[in-house]
Amino acid sequence: MSSISIRRSHRLAPEVARERVSHVADRLTERFGARCHWEGDVLKIEHDSVNGHIALDPGEIVVAAKLGLGLGFFRSAIEGEITRLLDRELGT
Repeated sequence: MSSISIRRSHRLAPEVARERVSHVADRLTERFGARCHWEGDVLKIEHDSVNGHIALDPGEIVVAAKLGLGLGFFRSAIEGEITRLLDRELGT
């Protein structure tokens, strides 16, 4: 099983960071058909072949996901897309 781990620092207010991560979730839903929902400051990401989350920590956003066998072959592309979306939303 492949995994994705991304950390990005930010200087956004918590409510702005949450809004920006919600935009990332919208794109993941559109592009990959993922189901996303908030549990506190953690956005849970679910898909038939993915189990992961995006956590909002003070000054940092942490992405962690486990990819099923089928998506493991596309780990680099998926990680690149999430990184690109985060960088665009966080202004980095």
